[in-house]
Amino acid sequence: MKIKKICNILAITITLLSSINSMAANTISQTINFNAIFYGGTCEISVPAELSFNNGKPIFDNEIPGEGYFQKFDISLTNCQGYFMAPKISVTGNTITTNDGARLFSDSVSTTKGYGVRLITNGNANFNANTNIAANSIISAKNWPTLGSDDMNKLNGPLELTGYLSCGACTSSAGLQNGELKATVTFTFLYN
Repeated sequence: MKIKKICNILAITITLLSSINSMAANTISQTINFNAIFYGGTCEISVPAELSFNNGKPIFDNEIPGEGYFQKFDISLTNCQGYFMAPKISVTGNTITTNDGARLFSDSVSTTKGYGVRLITNGNANFNANTNIAANSIISAKNWPTLGSDDMNKLNGPLELTGYLSCGACTSSAGLQNGELKATVTFTFLYN
């Protein structure tokens, strides 16, 4: 009887194992890949390290009104990639406000009073014009799709800016003081 019981158990075990084996041989596997696009990305920005007005030679203060001294330069955007909402360039630095309300870039170490750099851009196909960047610190994107875009290559290239030596309206009551003007400006690529 014991042998018959062992044979029955063995027969049941073999039957179960063979059906499990045949089930494993008939299974179909599938792979699922998860993908997501996140808003974000970057562009590399390069600018000249230093710009000197009048080739570094002194400038007479009566030559500043009318913003006759200026420097044109390009900021270059390269290796733009990602998926952006609205790209923009943040421009930061220490500013002063002249007596007539003009905001100008000027470092606190400057020995001048009332003088600064008025930074402007006429814009291009990708960025809007800005006639006084110190006033709002942003160069915004032009005609960017509301829901964003992954066409970042179109941002690659130069954007021309001009820095004018300025004292606003340059009135005699403006408390102007001659000396050495220093203005440090930082450009940062952002999106929102």
